[in-house]
Amino acid sequence: MKDSSNECMVSYKVLKLLKEEGDSVYLWQYDKESFFRKNQVERKAKFKKIGEDVFSFFQDKAIAEGFEDREGQWEMSCEIVDGIRDKKHVLVEAGVGIGKSFAYIVPVLYYNKVYGKPVVIATSTIALQEQLIHDIDKIMDMLNYDVEVLIAKGQNHFLCKKRFDEYFTPKFIQEKEEHQIIYEAVSRFGYEKADWSIPIPDGIWNRVNVKEYNPQFCKDKCSYCSSCHYHNLRRKMIYTDGIIVCNQDLLTVNMNKKANYRKQLMSEDVGIIVIDEVHNLESKVRSSVTSCISLNQLKDSMYEAGKAVNSFDISFTKKMEQADALIDDVFKSLLKQMDEQDRKAAQMGQDIDRYYVRNIDTNFVRLKKLLDEIQFEAAMSFGDFIGDRNRKNFDEEIEMLEDNVAFLASAIKRNNSEDIFWLERDNGSRGIMGVRLYKCPKEVDKITRNIMFSDSDLPVILTSATITSGKNEDYIKSYAYFINNTGLPIDNSLICEPKISPFNYDEHAMIYYTEHLPHPTKERGKFIEEGVKEITKLLQISNGKALILFTAKTDMYEVYNKLKQENLPFEIIMQKGNSKQSETLEKFRNDTNSVLLGTGSYWEGINIEGVSLSHVIIFKLPFPVREPIIDYKYEQSKGDGLMKVSVPEMVIKLKQGIGRLIRSEQDRGIVSIVDSRVGDQSKAPYRKLIGESLTIKNRTSSIEEITKFYNEVVEVNL
Repeated sequence: MKDSSNECMVSYKVLKLLKEEGDSVYLWQYDKESFFRKNQVERKAKFKKIGEDVFSFFQDKAIAEGFEDREGQWEMSCEIVDGIRDKKHVLVEAGVGIGKSFAYIVPVLYYNKVYGKPVVIATSTIALQEQLIHDIDKIMDMLNYDVEVLIAKGQNHFLCKKRFDEYFTPKFIQEKEEHQIIYEAVSRFGYEKADWSIPIPDGIWNRVNVKEYNPQFCKDKCSYCSSCHYHNLRRKMIYTDGIIVCNQDLLTVNMNKKANYRKQLMSEDVGIIVIDEVHNLESKVRSSVTSCISLNQLKDSMYEAGKAVNSFDISFTKKMEQADALIDDVFKSLLKQMDEQDRKAAQMGQDIDRYYVRNIDTNFVRLKKLLDEIQFEAAMSFGDFIGDRNRKNFDEEIEMLEDNVAFLASAIKRNNSEDIFWLERDNGSRGIMGVRLYKCPKEVDKITRNIMFSDSDLPVILTSATITSGKNEDYIKSYAYFINNTGLPIDNSLICEPKISPFNYDEHAMIYYTEHLPHPTKERGKFIEEGVKEITKLLQISNGKALILFTAKTDMYEVYNKLKQENLPFEIIMQKGNSKQSETLEKFRNDTNSVLLGTGSYWEGINIEGVSLSHVIIFKLPFPVREPIIDYKYEQSKGDGLMKVSVPEMVIKLKQGIGRLIRSEQDRGIVSIVDSRVGDQSKAPYRKLIGESLTIKNRTSSIEEITKFYNEVVEVNL
């Protein structure tokens, strides 16, 4: 790098000299081309060496350390080197067992060693973050190379010592023995919840963890600032030249800041970004640009802004009272719409996460007009007293009300808006207090493209075991759904052929599918009854040891209750809240013959190797429930929403669910799909596509054949 700098300085001096003589343009053109040509030669030589080192790592070092030679792994790693060299984004699906973590960690460590630039690796879960730290440490030992590695979890995972001191008063400590135990443990050591073996209730932890981190406030007001782990972590993220392992949410926030020329959370010199479990990227970006309003939020913003008015006259007071009542009416109307949709969904056996905004009535329009007037009067009144230093500054409160008015205005013209609107319930509140009105931009693909892929000098590595949907001779078309949703620029990307899992699915796994069951939605009642009978027979084959995956909680509850009535010789466990997931999984893992029923994150968020999970049962094909965001995608599909939206979504999730079965080379097992839409007699237009998309090709609709396979292949290896 010093040579390049010196050449630049020489060119500048020569240019200055010749400029005085009036003959600078041609020499400068020559010098510039010469400089970039030399730079390209140097870059090519460096990446040739990186490529050779990467290949040698997998062919020599890794094998010498006892790792297997996996063609897909080193091929993926070499493709990543090519992409980084050419400053291209790299998209690659890597099947379970490929070892994709090693495949991208090795080249980025060699890159970091040569260029000294920080690298960001973003994942979906804390468990994967921690696994990556372990893998990075192992590879650094093998390379005899050491660099700073930061694990950047969300702020709520870390202790705020200032808040801890404020909450654990002498009186509170003496109230319960539990409080004394927590106080003594936390006072001795530790900086995140996982550091203490003692249980810390969520109610207490949420009062002592980091909330709304503000570096300037911490620096000015907190005596613990210099020793605060989270504060120091945030500083290190800005100045490190090593590896930052974070979640996709944090990466998205940072890239948003970068795109909008705001101060970033990470180093501005980052050379490479890796996004693992990238099938979640669209939803993460969407979440980052989504906003919502609630009843309390609207009222609070109105009353807080109203305080800017020095003295209320009768007219202003009346407006506030009318607006307060209208807010109640508006949210009652929204709640009524949600309740009606719940009743219809219950008949179909569906869960609703996002509700439609079916009707914006005149109260909505009147409310927007009143709040607009209140905001205007507050702004004008505050302006009259701007010179009064004794008065509080209400800029923030007035801006908040202004934002809420703009939100309402956009909702009123929702059919012609650039945003998508929907409703959700806050399960922690009841009635109208739990109603949340959301909006997000329609064109999230363009936002993703802008914040993630617009910097031509920052290659992004995108990988997951489930990116493609379908099987095409032109494998690039298999990535089409992902590419369309994220705006990935194909002309500046290296789209790699999917890497097939090295696991021996042909001999170690088999899929059983039904041919005779009623339609899951058109005949839901009969399907539930017949489905439970089928599941009971299937569980007898594997003697439990099964994970049953559902697309709706209502189905899961019904099946759970019916299975409990069967008095089966193994425990039936049902998924609990997210906070209890680790306990539930541990119970399932330890009770070898138990059966676990799950939905949501259980389709992709669990990793259980060995005997305990020898059977995955798919109750229904995981089609997405129609909701506002899916509807918008349907509108963009030009009349083929089923095959261009619903089927790709379903196939990707189905692959994730089936992927729970074989997690290691020693695993054996069976998959049972109770939904007959995959059967040979099905006329569904996507039946063949499903078969082509799944890694397990060994299939049968014979209960005798699947029983024989389990006994001869799975049972003998237990």
